[in-house]
Amino acid sequence: MTELEPVNNEAAVAPTNKGKELWDFASALSRSTIIPKAFQGNAANCFVALDMANRMGASPMEVMQNIYVVHGTPGFSAKYAIAMANRSGIFKGPICFEERGTGANLEVEAFAIVRETGQRLSFTASMAMAKAEKWDSNPKYRSMPGVMLRYRAASLMIRTSCPEVLLGMQTAEEVEDVRYARSVEATPVVAKINQGLLDSSEATVEAPTSTQPEQPEVPSEVYPSQDPDENFFEGIVD
Repeated sequence: MTELEPVNNEAAVAPTNKGKELWDFASALSRSTIIPKAFQGNAANCFVALDMANRMGASPMEVMQNIYVVHGTPGFSAKYAIAMANRSGIFKGPICFEERGTGANLEVEAFAIVRETGQRLSFTASMAMAKAEKWDSNPKYRSMPGVMLRYRAASLMIRTSCPEVLLGMQTAEEVEDVRYARSVEATPVVAKINQGLLDSSEATVEAPTSTQPEQPEVPSEVYPSQDPDENFFEGIVD
């Protein structure tokens, strides 16, 4: 009769033990008053942050300080994404930027050199791209366009060249841009003009046909204008 090999019970229970230790750590961490408010008293959120920190090889506090929740969607800050890429060892030196043009012609190129191959990687974000994607409905593209394009160019270069740095996470700036773009798509043409999001010369309004009765004018108050001083990360769980 063939003798059966003993079962490695230690290997079988290790994941459970590790998970319990992580949960205990998260529970203790959630009682801290110096961590971001989104994690205070919330052991589940702390558990997620601890798991991410372990996968990234980062400290839990570092991860928690750089996660933003914009309308229910978590994302890293763009500056943290750049910092992670810079210290990952993938690039020879930090990510650099080059600005060209001004105003509507402004564009920013993010570039870096791959350490192993010497290949130059880059991605260029421009105001033309921001307008086409409707990111420019975010007032930050009017008050600080160079910074916003830097964040976009770097984030997209990281996402396309070394996606493992972000672990599939979006940046908070990307989430916010998408929110603004969607709000513009749902806003009538007249309200867009009133909000300064569309020039009257660019607006095209179809004339009503003889078979369609004229629609009553909708008061602009129905579509409140966006506050240009609105907090960039409106909706973040504090």
